[in-house]
This record gives sequence, C-alpha cells and structure tokens, in this order.
Amino acid sequence: MSLRVSHLDVFGFKSFYNKTSIHFGDGITGIVGPNGCGKSNVVEAIRWVLGEQRASAIRGHKMEDVIFAGTRNRKPLGMSEVSITVDNSEGMLPIDYSEVTVTRRLFRSGESDYLLNKVPCRLLDVQNLLMDTGLGPGAYSVMEQGMVDEIVSEKTENRRRILEEAAGITKYKARRRSTWNKLESTEADLTRLEDIIVEVKRQVDYLGRQVGRARRFQTLSTELKDVELRFSRHQFFALREELKPLETEFQSLSRDSESGLTQFTAREAELEKRRLAVTEAERTLQEAGVALSRCVEEIHELDNQLISTRERREAREHFIERATAQLDESRRNLAEASQQKAQAEAALVESREEIERSAEQVQQVETAAQQAESEYTESRRSLDGENHKWRDLLREKGERSGALVRLRTEREGLDRAKEEVDTERARIEAEKQEIGTRLVRTQQQLLTTQERLAALRGDLEAAHERRKDSQTSLERARQRASEAERGIEAGQARIQILERVRSGYEGYSSGVRQLLVDSPYTADFTGVLGDLVEVSDGMDRAVESAFGDAVEALVAPDDGSVLDALTYVREHSARAGVFPMNWQRNAATAVDLMQIEGVIAPLRDYVRATDDVAPLVDHLLTNTFLVDDLETALRLARNHADLPMRLVTADGQGVDIDGRVAGGEAGEDDSVLGRGQEIRQLRSTMATQRATQITAQLAVDADVRRVAVLDGYTRDLQALVEQVRDEERETHARERAARDDGDRLDKQLAALQSRSDQNEQRLTGLLEGSQGEEKRLEQIDAEAAQLEQSLREREQRLQEADRNRRERQETLQGLRVERARIVEKGDNLGRDVERLASLEGVQRTNIDRLEKEIAQATADRTGLQERETAATDQLTQKHHDRERLATARDEQHHQWQDVMLKSRELEEEIGRLQRQLSAQRERRHQLELRVTELRTELKQLVERVTEEYEVDLQSLGPLEEEGFDAEAAETRLGEIRRGLARLGNVHVGVLEEYEQQKERYEFLTQHRDDLIAAAEDLRKTLQHIDRVARRLFRETFDEIREKFQVTYARFFPGGEADLTLEADVDPLESSIEITARPRGKRLQSINLLSGGERALTAIALLFAIYQVKPSPWCILDEVDAPLDDANVERFLRVLREFARHTQFIMVTHNKLSMSAADTLHGVTMAEEGVSQLVSVQVAEQAIDEAAG
Repeated sequence: MSLRVSHLDVFGFKSFYNKTSIHFGDGITGIVGPNGCGKSNVVEAIRWVLGEQRASAIRGHKMEDVIFAGTRNRKPLGMSEVSITVDNSEGMLPIDYSEVTVTRRLFRSGESDYLLNKVPCRLLDVQNLLMDTGLGPGAYSVMEQGMVDEIVSEKTENRRRILEEAAGITKYKARRRSTWNKLESTEADLTRLEDIIVEVKRQVDYLGRQVGRARRFQTLSTELKDVELRFSRHQFFALREELKPLETEFQSLSRDSESGLTQFTAREAELEKRRLAVTEAERTLQEAGVALSRCVEEIHELDNQLISTRERREAREHFIERATAQLDESRRNLAEASQQKAQAEAALVESREEIERSAEQVQQVETAAQQAESEYTESRRSLDGENHKWRDLLREKGERSGALVRLRTEREGLDRAKEEVDTERARIEAEKQEIGTRLVRTQQQLLTTQERLAALRGDLEAAHERRKDSQTSLERARQRASEAERGIEAGQARIQILERVRSGYEGYSSGVRQLLVDSPYTADFTGVLGDLVEVSDGMDRAVESAFGDAVEALVAPDDGSVLDALTYVREHSARAGVFPMNWQRNAATAVDLMQIEGVIAPLRDYVRATDDVAPLVDHLLTNTFLVDDLETALRLARNHADLPMRLVTADGQGVDIDGRVAGGEAGEDDSVLGRGQEIRQLRSTMATQRATQITAQLAVDADVRRVAVLDGYTRDLQALVEQVRDEERETHARERAARDDGDRLDKQLAALQSRSDQNEQRLTGLLEGSQGEEKRLEQIDAEAAQLEQSLREREQRLQEADRNRRERQETLQGLRVERARIVEKGDNLGRDVERLASLEGVQRTNIDRLEKEIAQATADRTGLQERETAATDQLTQKHHDRERLATARDEQHHQWQDVMLKSRELEEEIGRLQRQLSAQRERRHQLELRVTELRTELKQLVERVTEEYEVDLQSLGPLEEEGFDAEAAETRLGEIRRGLARLGNVHVGVLEEYEQQKERYEFLTQHRDDLIAAAEDLRKTLQHIDRVARRLFRETFDEIREKFQVTYARFFPGGEADLTLEADVDPLESSIEITARPRGKRLQSINLLSGGERALTAIALLFAIYQVKPSPWCILDEVDAPLDDANVERFLRVLREFARHTQFIMVTHNKLSMSAADTLHGVTMAEEGVSQLVSVQVAEQAIDEAAG
C-alpha cells in the first residue's frame, strides 16, 4: 500500500475521556460495538482531524460539542485533541517525511490549533497537503450510510464532487475561483478607476483654465514688489528727515523742564514747612477746644447727677409715707381675721351634730321607698308582658298588611317590568345592529392598517438589508484596501528577493556567473538570453524547455567578444555558452502543424524580444509548437518523425527535434524565465493593487456616506412603523371594544329573557301569598280585642302602685336635699376657718416686710442728701474752669489765621510754576508722540518690507532715482492691488497642482490600460484552466464510466449500469445521471431501484472510482446496513479484492462483515458516558465468538 493510516490518537473527543490509541493494519479493520457506545465517534474523529469545519457533519450544533462534556462521575475537559499518523514511506504526500502526523486541537475558549509533525500550521496547509489524494474530510475516503443515499439521490452535485476529486481538478477549480475573483475584482477596480479618471480629467480641465489667471497674478505680484520697494525706500528716508528736528526740540524741552522742576521742588519744600506750622497751630487750637468741650461736658454731667440724686431722695421720702400707711392697715386686718376665725370654729361644731340627726331620718324613709318600688316593679312587669303580646300582634298585623300591600305593589311592578323588558329588548336589538355595522367598518380599517404596516415593515426590512449590504460593502472595501496594502508589501518583498537572486545570477552556471560578475568583459555582453525576452503568462516552462541550456547563454555583439569570454572561462576551469549577434542565420524549412488536433500555436507567438535579439529567438524557436499534453506530443512525433519540429506542453514537457523526450518538475525559483515573469507579474499585480487600494478607499468614503443616509432613512421608517403600529393597536382596541359591546348586549338580552321568565313565576306566587295574608289578618283582629280588656285592668293596678311609689320617693328626696344642705353648710364653715387662718398668716408676713422696707428707705434718704450737697459744690468749681479755657482758645485761633495766610501766598506761587511746567510737558508729550509715531512707521515699514520681500531697507541707501514721483508710485500700487483683487482668490500653486493632476491623470490612464491588459490575461488564464480541467474531467469520467459498468456487473451478475452527462452542457457544469438495470429488469434511473439495489449501486460506483484513482484508505460507516446476506457476500467479495491495495476501516453490525475483517476493534462503554477500546486479531478466529 502506497499511503496507509498507521494509528489514530484520541483524547477528550466526545466520549473518549482517556487518551486512546487505535492502530490500523493492512487490509480490513472492523469497528464493532453496541449502539451508543461511541464507535461512530472514531469515524468522526478521523473526519475532524482531516479538517472538517461543519459541526453538523459530526453530529453537533457547534464545534465545541466535540469536547468531552462530562458525566456524573467525571468533570468536563477543557480541550479535545486528535492525531492521525500516515505512512508516507513512498512519498505520495508532497512532504519530505516518511511518516506524517496531522494533529488538531480545540479549546473551550474557541481557539483551534493545527500541527504537522508537531509543528504549528494552518488549516490551509493541511488541505493543500491532502488535496487530490482522496483524503479530504468530504471526499469519498469517508463513507456513511447517509452518504450512499446522497450519491444516488437527485442532487448530482454530491456525485460530481467525488468525480472531480478523482479527476484531480479540485485545485484547477480552486485556481479558477481565485482567478475569477481576481477578474471580478479587476473589472470592479476598472469601473471605479474609470469614475476616478473622469473626475481627475474634470479637475485637469478646470486647473488648465486657472493657469492663465495664475500667470497674470504672478506678473502683477512681481510689478507690485518692484514699485512697492522703490516707494518704501523713498518713504523710509523721508520719515527719517522729518524725525531729526523733532528729536532736537524734544531734547531742548527736556533740559528746560528739568530747571523748572528744580525751582518747583524748592517751593514745594518751603510750602511743606508752612503746612507743618499750620498743622501745629491747628493741633494747639484743637487741644484748647477739646479741653473747653471736656469742661462743658463735665458741667452737664454734674447737673444730671445732681438732678438724679434729688429725684431719688424725694422718691425715698414718698415710699416711707406709703409703707407706713400700709403697715397700719395690715395691723387692723390681722385683728379682724382673728375674731372671725373664732366665730367660724364654733358654728362648725354645731353643724356636725345636725348632720348626724339628718342621716337617721333618711335611713328610715329609704326602707319604705324600696318596698313601694318593689310593688310597682311587679305591676310593671305584668303589664309589660301583656303589652309585649299586644305589640307582637300589632307588629304582625303591620307586617301582614305591609306584605299584602307589597304583594299588590309588586304585582303592579311586575306588570310594568314586563313592559320595560319589551322596550329594553327592542333597544338592545337596535344597538346590537349598530355595533355590528361598526365592527365591520373597524375590521376594514384594521385590514387597511395591517396592509400598510406590512408594507412599511417590508420597506424597513429592505432598508435594513440595504444598510446591511452597504455595511458589508464598506467592510469589503476596507478589506480590499487592507488586502491590497498587504499584497503591495508582500509583492515588494518578493521582488526584492527575486531581484537579489537575479542580480547575483543565482541558478546560472559557474562560467556565466564568473563572466557577468568577476570578469573584465562584463560590459561587452548584451545580457543573458533569458533576461532579454518576455514570455506570456504560464508559458515560462514551455519556452525554457524549448531553449534548453540556451536560456542562460550570453549574447555578445561580435566574434571577438565571444573568443574573449570563452578564453576567460577556460582559464578558470568553467564553461559558458555565448551567442554572437553578428552572424547571419539561415531560416530552417517551416513546418505547419496548426491544422492538426492537439496543436495550440507556435511557441514563438508567446515570446517577445527586442529587434536585435528577435532573429536569434526566431532561430531558436523555429518549428517549435505548443501542444495540449505530452501524449499529443508523442503521438505527433511518431506520426511525423520526418519533420524537423520540437513539441512542448505548457508545463515544460515535450519531444525535442532529435526525438529526445523531456519531462519532470522543476521549482519555480530555479526557472530563469520564471523569475523574470514572476517579477513582471508582481509589478503588474502591485499596480493593480495600488489602483485597488485607491478605488477601495473611495468606495469606503462613499459607503460611509451611504450608511449614514440609510441610518437616517431607517430611523424615519422605524418612527413611521411605530406610528402605524400605534394606529393598529388603537384599531384593535376599537375592534375588541365593539366585540365586547356585542357580547355585553347578548348577555343583557339573555338576562332580560331570564328576568321575564322569573317575573311570570313570581306573579303566580304573589296571588297565593295575598290570600294567606288576608286570612291571618282576620285572626289577629280577634286576638287583639281580648288583649285590650286585660291591658286596661293591669294599667289601673300599675297606676295605684306608681302613685304610692312616687309619694315615698318625694319624701325621701326632701330629706336627702335637707341633709345635703346641712353637709354643705358644714363644709363651707370648715373652708372659712382654713381661709381665715391663712389670711391671718399673710397679714403677719406683710407687717414684717413693711417694717424692714421703711427702715431701709430711711437710711437711703440720708445718704442721698449728703451726695446732693457734694455735687452742688463741684458744679460751682467747673463753671469757673470753663471761662478760663474759653479765653485760651480764642488766643490760639488768632495765631492759626496768621500761619494760614502765609501758606496760601506760597501755594499761589507754586501754582504758577506748575502751570508753566505743565505747558512744557504738553509740548514735550506731543513731540514724544510724533517721534514715537515716526519711529513706529519706520519700524513697521522695515518689518513689512522684510517680511514680504526679505529686503532690509536700513542696509540700502537713499533712492538715487531722480524725479521719483511718490504720488504716481502710490497710484500705481493702488492700480496693481485693484488688478489683483479683480483676479480674486488665485491659488498660487495652481501651476504645480495642474502638473500634478495632469501627471496623475496620465498615471491613472496608464494604470487603466494595465488593468485592461491584466483582465485580458486573466480571461486567457480562465480559458486555459477550463480547457485543462475539462479535458481531465472528461478523461476521468470516461474511465470511471467504463469501470462502473464492469464493477456493476460484478455486483449484479447479468445486470448493466451507465453514467451519463447532460447533453449540450459544459462537462464542468452538467449534471451526472446514473442508470442501472439489475438482471430481469429494464434500464431505468437509479431513483426507481430498491434501497438495497441503490446502496450496492453507490458502492459499485465508489469501487469504480477506486479502480481509476485508488484512495489509500477508505472508511465505511455501516454502509452494509441496508444489505441482506446475499448482497453482503457480493459486497465482501469485491471488498477483499480492493483490500489488497486499499486500507479499509469498517464500522459494522453484520456478522458476515465482521468475518471479513483482519482486525477487530471493540468499542465498549463500561463506565457510563466514557468509551473504551478492545482489539482482537481475528484473521483465523471464529467470527461468531467475536460477534458475541
């Protein structure tokens, strides 16, 4: 076997908790076990590690489902890892290892790793490694029971995928999709580039119109500078001449001001001394005034003290008089209170004796009154009993009478209610009809609103889709720009590498490399032939094969250069080939093979060369033709052996003129022409990517604006949808209200009918009740007459007992009132005794207090009389002091007036000096302002000229131009400025911008031409890919069809089957139909066969594919399930034949299939949720025991 699975290592994959290693031998390996034990997980582990990306294909909702999820006894794992090891000892896989291990890991975080021989890699690397080997996750190397049905189902794309895998055109289709995507991208870029070119052309035209104005602007600006510089020089020196005399006058005024200021300062100092004398006089005058004021204040204070002392003395005298009178009155009141207290105590003793006598009388009368009360109570109780019977009869009579009236009233009410029910029923029927009309109208409105809402929702969904499309377009544009940038960087890096390789002449023979690098003759050569020609895309291997060693031969101008070169390489023990350009080469006899099938074109059509090298290329490629494949080349060489021709294929294989057959594979980096072609392709691709980057950025800007507009439109639509939804809710509410009103009216009608029925029943009962009430009223009248006589007798006895009871109670009440009066009198006398005792104490307290206050007031009066005499003496002394201080103050006032007069005279002189100095300062200030103004003008003039024209006026002399007219120059400046203003805002850099835009327009135009050429090359590439893929698919299909017919006959002896392609349709796109005829039946579509026949037909097709392109291994997952024993025998017979060259892994329950297995692996689940493996060699063991 060329490529065999050695073993499979599983850890944490679905039910395989422990690390499990499954070894596979040659032949057939069986996987057996009960349902649910996890044997299908082995198959899914193989599919998963080979790159399966669909979770549904391995019975999962998401990819994390492959990680062991845990059981009741084991925790979930955090990762899943599967490794599959393949024996590559015969080098079937394009990798330099005899054993290849592919590992795939998945973590619960979502991170995923792929490894090749424990080296991290990409999924794409794994897919490329397994491409066209039949080992892909979706290839025919893994077959399930459902896949067999898919192969024979109506969906032909499944069987097409298998046939394409067998034909080896998967990579061609991938290249075609990639090329087609590039073509679409190039055409899209070309469309966007056309829009950019139109816009840039418009800008170039506009800038061209602006160039004239810019040049006029430059002319006026130059003249403005010249005139303004001459005018500024003139103005500069004129200002300096005006400035000099002003500066001289300013200095003279400064000296005069200093002299006047000295005199002014001396007078100011003298005035300050005078002011100090005035201040001293004012201080002395103020002190005299203060002393006089203080004396006057002291006189006022003594007057107030004297008045206050006199008033307090008189108040004390008045108080002594009042207190003496109060003392006499309190003594009289004390004597009266003592006398009244003695009288009250005697009356209190008599009152207490009278209270005791009254209590005995009340006790006797109370006993008699209680006996009368008992007699009255008994009579009252007897009367109450009779009255109770009487009231019961009256109440019953009233109730019966009322009931009779109510019955009659109720009968009348029921009659009226019947009429009301009839009226209400008619009203409800009318209202119900109105509600029905309103409900129909509301339902129509609701339908209209719902249709409008559906339309708006459709618009909103469409807006969302447009926004989503715009966002997707935006992301794609950004991705295109990013991819273009990465492509440019990668292309630049690749070009640098290839340029270094080419500049170092790597891959050339040592002789050529020495001549081009080390020899003194390097400049004598035109170059290497391979570098002097350009080859069409995809033709580099064909041309290099045709050139042979000549591809790295040097091209020299003459024979001398050739001899020098060969002498040099011989001296250095090397070899090299050289073509002299001065030779005249005779053209060989032309051979015309273009009419022969399989010949594409002369190879010279795919080579471009300069005029000086073209004759050499014509000579080398004479009678060299490009053919479809090596088989065509061999056929033509045999059939036309007499013709001098060279036949090559696009991949470099072919037959030389001498009959030598060349073939094999060479690396692209080893190809001289391939490197040059790759550099050109890279540069073309980079130019395309640069344009793509520009157009993608423009698309990004447009898509951003479009997304913003759609966002606003979506918000408006959403608001309108909400508004219509509110209307829909309101209409729903009105509809529900109408239905509720209808239900309510139905309930009311039912209630009315029920009430009418109840009224009829009630009338019948009322008639019977009225008769019973009338009979009972007659009995009540008779009983009432007897009770009236008994009540009159009992009332007379009660009246006599009541009279006796009232007489006794009145006597008792009188005694009680008298006793209460006596008790109250005794209480009043007790309170009088207490009050008089309290009054006696109060009067004694007042007498003590008044005696003390009179003594204190007499002492105070004496002290105040003494203070009054002392104050009168002090007041007389203060009046004498006041007169003396007033005289001293008048003298100080006269002195102050003299000092003030002298000070004012000096102030007037100082004022005159100050006005003189002020006039000098004013003139000096005016001069200073003018000098400053002139200096500022000079400075601004110098700065402006320096800033605008970078000219220093101070370094220039006076303007030597005679008769310079400053006024005319200023007028001309105004005219120039007005001319510039009329030109408006002129972009000075418009000339440069015009050249830039023009250059950009030419670049974009050239880039457009490059894109057009690139698109054409891509179309040619697509045609070439389609041609090759179509040929490969057709050849493979014919072989599979032939093998299928034979294999089907082995499964169904006497039967026949066929594969057909849809007529008049491209074989790469046409559907594939399977027809079959088991023995004894007619030829018909496979869909009309039984399940077992369809399954065997699918297996026959797969075996036919194996015969055309055997797969190194195949996994059969219960594909024998729908087969009976006879069909299983046929299946196993063919399977054993294929097992000689193909490794089979078979999951089965069938005993016969188990018997065919060379190795059995049993999958068990001893622990719930955890799968384990048991292996048994059964090459010579009993199958029944293994099955058991």
